[in-house]
Amino acid sequence: MGFLSGKNAKKHPEIILDFLKSEINQNDQSWAFAIVAYKHRYPACWRCKTELVWKVEDEWYIAMDAKSKVKSQKSKVNQTLRERMIGVAKKIKWMPEFGLERELDWLKNMHDWLISKKNRYWGLALPIYECTGEEGCGKFEVIGSKQELEKRAVSGWGEFKSHTPHKPFIDEVKIKCKGCGKIISRTNDVGNVWLDAGIVSYSTISEDNQGEPLYLKNKAEWKKWFPVDLITESFAGQFKNWFYSQIAMSTVMENTPSFKRVLGYGTQLGEDGRPMHKSWGNAIEFNEGADKIGVDVMRWLFARHNPADNMLFGYKKADEVRRQFYLMLWNIYKFFVEYSNLDKWLPNKSKKLDAVFSSATPPRGPLAIPQKQTSSLLNSKNVLDKWILSRFAGLVISVEKNLKEFNAKDAALEIEKFVSDLSTWFIRRSRDRVWVNSDNEIDKNNFYETLYYVLVNLSIIISPFIPFIAEEIYTNLTSNESVNLENWPFYSGSTSPTIAQDKPEINKKLEQEMETARKVVEFGQAERKLTGIKVRIPLANLNVKAEPELNFKLVSNEVWDVVLKELNIKNITINDDFHYPKKEVKVSEEQLVKEGKLRELIREIQSQRKLKSFKTDEMIDLVIPNEFENEMQYIGKRVLAKNIKFGNKVEVQSK
Repeated sequence: MGFLSGKNAKKHPEIILDFLKSEINQNDQSWAFAIVAYKHRYPACWRCKTELVWKVEDEWYIAMDAKSKVKSQKSKVNQTLRERMIGVAKKIKWMPEFGLERELDWLKNMHDWLISKKNRYWGLALPIYECTGEEGCGKFEVIGSKQELEKRAVSGWGEFKSHTPHKPFIDEVKIKCKGCGKIISRTNDVGNVWLDAGIVSYSTISEDNQGEPLYLKNKAEWKKWFPVDLITESFAGQFKNWFYSQIAMSTVMENTPSFKRVLGYGTQLGEDGRPMHKSWGNAIEFNEGADKIGVDVMRWLFARHNPADNMLFGYKKADEVRRQFYLMLWNIYKFFVEYSNLDKWLPNKSKKLDAVFSSATPPRGPLAIPQKQTSSLLNSKNVLDKWILSRFAGLVISVEKNLKEFNAKDAALEIEKFVSDLSTWFIRRSRDRVWVNSDNEIDKNNFYETLYYVLVNLSIIISPFIPFIAEEIYTNLTSNESVNLENWPFYSGSTSPTIAQDKPEINKKLEQEMETARKVVEFGQAERKLTGIKVRIPLANLNVKAEPELNFKLVSNEVWDVVLKELNIKNITINDDFHYPKKEVKVSEEQLVKEGKLRELIREIQSQRKLKSFKTDEMIDLVIPNEFENEMQYIGKRVLAKNIKFGNKVEVQSK
């Protein structure tokens, strides 16, 4: 094929095609049966896009199907390396589970393992010495250790001995061929990088991370660190690279996995579904993403994602996570701090909590000094307190279980659901229990103690995922040094202010009742929407069609009371055969209209307060229609009106 030497295959493809068309014998047979144009994918340099040319080279391989000369430690019969690797792969826990199928498919169908790289300088120097040349016998030897190389060396050892086994020093060492006695050199090839990556459990664990591997020096100590609990990498390419090379190396060395489980994940793509490239304009550098998205939001975006799927990463996706979870959590914390300050509720009466502003990070200032809240936390009679404490106890158990299984996705989604319940149900239904909305000091205190307990302990739960907001919440609410120094909730010996003694129990019956109640609320809200009656308009009765399997007849009266308040009704009828209260509450249409107008008035006043940027505790002067004269005291208390006058329209003025 010398006539092709020096020719560019991409510039002159006709030379090759003409040769393939040429006759090879007197029977008019050519090298090719037929030559046709065929559109196909073609490799190109990922950086400069230059088309590549396939080049055939002699390389070094590890045979997959040769019978081992050394019996498997746990097998009485000799097996091929391929067979042994398949057995080892099955001992590993694959996450997601389809990872095992992919790895087995690769192991069953792969050819011999290519382990060398041509024309490279940096990399693992293959310890292969080959007897080549006209006088060589063609045999080759693999040197098994530095000690063996020293014994076999006939020259060059002095130049090499103080260096690591890499070029150029390793190539100074020559040995004598066992076959013919010729002085031979190491092959010029370097090893595939996956040889290095695959042997890491055996080559890198040492007393000082630099000396002789423990595997060779102190195997008993090495076994304390082997196998590792978890490795994680993107699925793309790793079934035939890192996962494979570790299985191969550990099968040869110990016939056992070097890792107990592998967490694989898909590829990160741009929001447009394409790989990220600067030239395409969809790449996001980490520093840019951290500044614009926020590292907590970015971490949560990854934590909640299903690792089995490719991830579409970008600012829109991050905004969804921020809006649906992160800001919801922040607003819960903001609500607690704001109203506990207004009500002067303190974990300890000597100091107050930081103020929290939605537009900025809370300023550093006096921190709360906690005391153990054991007096009424578990004695609250309010069904909402009992419910959220049960939900939180279940959350701790669920998150802990998932994290022990290295299942961050399910743990994150459980936290998301809890935060949603905390915001959209517990806080929503408890707004009338705080500040000027409530005169029941015992119930108000129970609410604050419950929410304080949940927030402090929730900050511990979320700290492995979103450490910055967790640290902010925890340090402000407890004055302790750091959330990262805290014990996990419900563990004995915890120094957390509320964890050590108070351990809410899971009440599955109550949780099921509340879930049923919330579904009934959904049906009720749908019924109101269908008839065009807004929730702020009170109704004497609401007839709801619900699924019979909800077992709404088992729901307790105190839970039904929550439903009535949420739907703004006096009585509820479900499927025409269930009524609550059993004794119908009689209310006149005039009373309902008056109540509705009063509720609408307060909503309008609060809306104007917000529009005019009044502080929550700022007193106002108020003008209202004179039809509300009998409710002046109630209105004044609810909206913080110092002076109330009567007029034709609602007006909110500075005091």
